[in-house]
This record gives sequence, structure tokens and C-alpha cells, in this order.
Amino acid sequence: MEKFEVSGTEYEMGLKIGKVFRSYLQDEIRMYDEKIKIPNVLNRVKSMENKLRTEFPKYLDEIYGRADGAKVSRDSMLLMFFPEIYNGIDGCTTLMLKKENGIFLFSHNEDEKNYTSENIGLIKYIYDDYWIIGYTLAKRLTGSAFSYNSYGLVFSSNYIYDSKIDLENISRYIMVRDIISSKNIDDVIEKMKNHKVASAFSMNILDTNLNRAVNIEKDIDEFYIKEIDNRYARSNHFILKDKDLPEKPVSSNFRYNKTNELINKLDNKSSTIEDLINILKYEADEYFETVFKNPDKYKDKSITCANFSYDNETKIIYIKDYLSKSEIKLKYNEF
Repeated sequence: MEKFEVSGTEYEMGLKIGKVFRSYLQDEIRMYDEKIKIPNVLNRVKSMENKLRTEFPKYLDEIYGRADGAKVSRDSMLLMFFPEIYNGIDGCTTLMLKKENGIFLFSHNEDEKNYTSENIGLIKYIYDDYWIIGYTLAKRLTGSAFSYNSYGLVFSSNYIYDSKIDLENISRYIMVRDIISSKNIDDVIEKMKNHKVASAFSMNILDTNLNRAVNIEKDIDEFYIKEIDNRYARSNHFILKDKDLPEKPVSSNFRYNKTNELINKLDNKSSTIEDLINILKYEADEYFETVFKNPDKYKDKSITCANFSYDNETKIIYIKDYLSKSEIKLKYNEF
């Protein structure tokens, strides 16, 4: 897994990321080059480009930079970052436990079908007065997996399976990229309140300064919020929205039920971050009845790429890359 820093303008940061992932992106972009030839697809991409130019110009510049750094088509790169057009999906599982002393533990499994050691990076974005660190797929903007910033906010994002898509709105990838620059939870709420998105997603947020945690589900035009005051688990279907729901996907429903069952057995006085990690390593013989989708076992399906865990008592970040079998352990403000 690559680990590097970027700074400068949004375009310059995107340029460096594109250069790092150039080999992978030049190969991956081919299918998007073909899709972009379809007139309706190109029209959708151009509409998205115009919306970003008006509402989120800095992230459009970052996408341009990534395309130029990789020496690939800007249009095709925009399509890559608009998964709603081509039905791109992903899955993951998040846990939070508030200990008896009020301190939170936070753990997240990132699942992805196309993970390789060449297309993932742990990237630190350095701005004038703050920074963001995020686990980043070459074909996604930072924020779509797990991340944290110098304001003391820890994030994980979960795609939500839904039957509704609105291609007139911004991609969820753009929305989460904006959210991770937030200064506090109220800032996140305002952003999710004021923008419509093309597809549903969920954000799990821990304010490490206030020891406050929330889950926010973002529907296309509505949002739903839950304060986490004890223990919490979620996967990839709506749990806060209570009407007009699609059928729960088998894997998501199993992971939600199993992780809730296991986290409810933990003693919130003596439990450690390793207890949450062990829940997220639960395996069974059947693919749809397992939480940890072992990359050594499943080759052509979505696998568990990595685990991110944070202990707000010790202020230590733990990242386990399951494909390369590598681990990172660092203090919150280190890199």
C-alpha cells in the first residue's frame, strides 16, 4: 500500500495522486473510454462536470489533476468518479463501542472487489491550516472508505443499497470528499442537509475531542441521524430510514445482524479495540454468511481489503492491509 503526502492546489494534489497510480489507471480507464463513447453517457458526464464547476470546483480540479497525472482522458476519469452511471457498488462494515468511561472505540472493514496492492494509497492532504488522511482507491476520491482529519474527526463511509438513483445530482463520491474536510459534526450535518446526491450512503463520525459519535444516512434528498450512546454496528442497507425501503441484500443483512449480536456480548468496561477487530474478522464457510471476506479465499468477489481501527483512549490508529499482510500503527497526529 502506497503511503504519501500531497499539498498545493487541488489540481496539484490530484496531479501527484494520478502520477502515483498512473500504471493502474491507464489500464483501468480503458473500459471507461469505451463507455464514454455512448452519447447518453457522455451527456451525463458533461452535465456532472458543469454542476461540479458551479458547486464544487475544487474537487473538479482534483479530478482533472488526477486524470492529467495519469495521462488519461478527463471525461473518462469523471465517469470513473460517478459510479451511479455505471452501477458501481461497494460494501463495508463499521462498529463503534462507547466504553463505561465514556471513551469510544471505532473499527471499520473496507470491502471492495477490485482491490490490488497497486491501486490503494494512504494519502495525507496538507492544507494551510488543516490536514486530512484517508485510505484511497485510485478510482475513487478520498473519503469513500475511512479517513480522519486534524480537527479530530474520524470517518467511515458505507454505500447504501437502494433502488433509487438521480443522475441530476452529484455523485456520492463528491459528497464524501467534501464531508471529510468538516470541522465538527454540525458542519457535516449542514453539508448533508444542503446537497442532494445521486445515490444513498452513510457516514459514521467520531468527534475525538468531544467523545461524540453519530451515524448519518443520506438519502437522495433527505438525511437521518442517530447519536451513538452505547454500541453500534452497520453495513450497507438503511437502518434509520423506515419507509420506502428496498429489500435488504443478503450479505448486508447478515453482517448487520451478526455484528450486532457479537458487539452486544462485549463488556463495555473491559473491552479493547482488538475485541472490535475480532468481531470484524468473523468468518464462516459460506460467502454470504461471513463478515471478513478473506482475500486468500475469494478471488472474483468483493473482499475485505483492510481494517481501520481507532482507540480514543490511547489515540492510536491501527490499519491492517489484508492483501499485502502489512500493518500500520501510529499516533493520531503522526504519519
